[in-house]
Amino acid sequence: MRMQLFKQDWKEVGRAFSIALLTTLIAIISFSCSKNSDVLVTEIGVTPPSRRPAKTSKAMQFYIQGKNQHAKGNSQAAIASYGQAISLNPQYSDAYKARGLAYFDLGNKQEAIADYDEALRINPNDAEAYNSRANARASQKDNKGAIADYNQAIRLAPNYAEAYNNRANARASEGNQNGALDDYDQAIRLDPRYAIAYNNRGNVRAARRDLQGAISDYNQAIRLNPNFGPAYNNRGNARAAQGDKPGALKDLQQAADIFQSQGNKELYQQAMNNIKELGQ
Repeated sequence: MRMQLFKQDWKEVGRAFSIALLTTLIAIISFSCSKNSDVLVTEIGVTPPSRRPAKTSKAMQFYIQGKNQHAKGNSQAAIASYGQAISLNPQYSDAYKARGLAYFDLGNKQEAIADYDEALRINPNDAEAYNSRANARASQKDNKGAIADYNQAIRLAPNYAEAYNNRANARASEGNQNGALDDYDQAIRLDPRYAIAYNNRGNVRAARRDLQGAISDYNQAIRLNPNFGPAYNNRGNARAAQGDKPGALKDLQQAADIFQSQGNKELYQQAMNNIKELGQ
């Protein structure tokens, strides 16, 4: 059966591009992993606004304002606030990175890349900026450029679990499943509670027909995040492939319920389509 495997990333930020679009908006994006419609999620973090210090510059006040607006989902207003911060302090690399993420959320990948370029011009050793630019490049299917940036992020920050997860997604989308698995393993070694990495590794294992290994990874993702809808959907598909129809239907319904409670109509409908297909 050709049911869809979900990945969380990330709003995850859901920003999606894939064979079967699957995002769980929480700070992530999704890519297709293989011809089997395995979907991988790249984590894209939105840092919560920090408490304002006793004294801040005017530029920082606009930056904090932008962070608050972005956290509330108002990316357009955030872009304007970050722009004010940058006009007051043209060397404000954090404001460029934050505005880049807001542009990314709105689907303006070129503007996002331009802002990450500026952040890296100001601070060439910023691993986070390399990771963010790589995410934007990957979303444009420039996997070669993305991997080069992930490499730089990892070189600068060898314990950067998110960069390993994201590079794994780019490698998987290129068909390099062995390289992807190595990176997921490393991300999980660095952060044993990284539910997204478990889910993503499960998708690659499912694509390799290692269904038991995939289910084990989905189990871990769900244990760490009981409301991880994509992991329930993916585990349901793996169980269906094993012939466990009751277990598959239970997981797929759980995924649908989670997506419905989150107001995610698209993923809810995809989960319901999986249930309908399994019932045929």
